[in-house]
Amino acid sequence: MTNRIPHPTTRMLRDLTALTALTAVSLGLAACGSEEVAPPPAPVAKKAPAPPPPPPAPTVTPIADLMARYDIDPRVNLSEDLAPDNDAGRIAVLRFFDGFARGDSSRVEGMLAGMDALLLKDMTASGEWQEATSDIIGIDVRTGTHPLVGECALAVFMVGNQFEPQLWAYEISGDPAADGAEFDAQPSPPNMMDRLSGDDWITAWFNILGEEMARATAPDEIVEIPTQDFTEEDSGSSSMGSPAGGPGGGGNAPGKRKRPKGPKIDPNPGFAPSGN
Repeated sequence: MTNRIPHPTTRMLRDLTALTALTAVSLGLAACGSEEVAPPPAPVAKKAPAPPPPPPAPTVTPIADLMARYDIDPRVNLSEDLAPDNDAGRIAVLRFFDGFARGDSSRVEGMLAGMDALLLKDMTASGEWQEATSDIIGIDVRTGTHPLVGECALAVFMVGNQFEPQLWAYEISGDPAADGAEFDAQPSPPNMMDRLSGDDWITAWFNILGEEMARATAPDEIVEIPTQDFTEEDSGSSSMGSPAGGPGGGGNAPGKRKRPKGPKIDPNPGFAPSGN
């Protein structure tokens, strides 16, 4: 086999190509070593997760459905905008005034507090309860809260051609469908129906109670009776011979005193002018 000797020109081109490639690699390495390394990009801030949506508002059963469920007398009127915002309060208020509309003292007595329950027993025994509830035409109810007593229910009883309002504070401590609420009657000044005004009758009621309390605790009016001094002034001398107005004389004027006689006293002794 014959070995071929490369042509000198071919060898020269090959060597030149290798040298050029080596030079390029060397320059590239030198350039890489002299340049500063760029800092890594700043991390992208992560957005905080969106807060969870608020829980849905508690739903309440419509008044019409509760009246049908608990067989509430239709003479009891409680509108949605004036009703409690929870089913327990709605049930308690509807059942309480249903007892009045039906004249059912046992229903009402189980939901009254303390002395009110005892008074109802006496009224039932005497027949006053039946007489008071037999002519009820309607009961218009509104509810709300007050900082002094909490939850309240104000009812206007339509009896014949009369309108009689009454306010109760109530508290739910158990099952409202099984007398688990207690109602406490609030003081009722006279002529309350004519004195209530505005959109919030419960607040107006307590404002009137405050006025009545302030009037009851106010001090009695003091009447000043003008007086006249009928004492006669002395015009003569006293029994001691002193003139009026002098010592021992009448009136309040101070007495006149005579200046005692005696030698004159020099107020500046030793400083008299020369020649004296």
